[in-house]
Amino acid sequence: MTRQEFKSAVFAVTKGKCCVPGCNCDAVDAHHILDRHLWKDYGYRMSNGAALCAEHHLDAETGKITPRQCMEYMGIKKEDIEMPEAFNEVMTYEEYVDFLLNDEINVSGELI
Repeated sequence: MTRQEFKSAVFAVTKGKCCVPGCNCDAVDAHHILDRHLWKDYGYRMSNGAALCAEHHLDAETGKITPRQCMEYMGIKKEDIEMPEAFNEVMTYEEYVDFLLNDEINVSGELI
């Protein structure tokens, strides 16, 4: 998937609006829920995208909105979560999902 295809697909989920509950602003970016550099394909996957307005994109980049919250706001289900290849050597998929759903992984992929 290209960057533009990723953005179009992510925006289609929210009809071009920010996915944060209560926000009615237009989405301006397809945010990578986990940093694109953790993935061999740069994370252009539906399970790694969130449609966000400028304010909420900054909040997601700085940790005010967690990866788990982005997934929740986008309606990404537990069974659809994909693990970046960068984690293959350090944890199992099950551990990754647990860390992610317990807000123990930040947008950079660091355990917190």
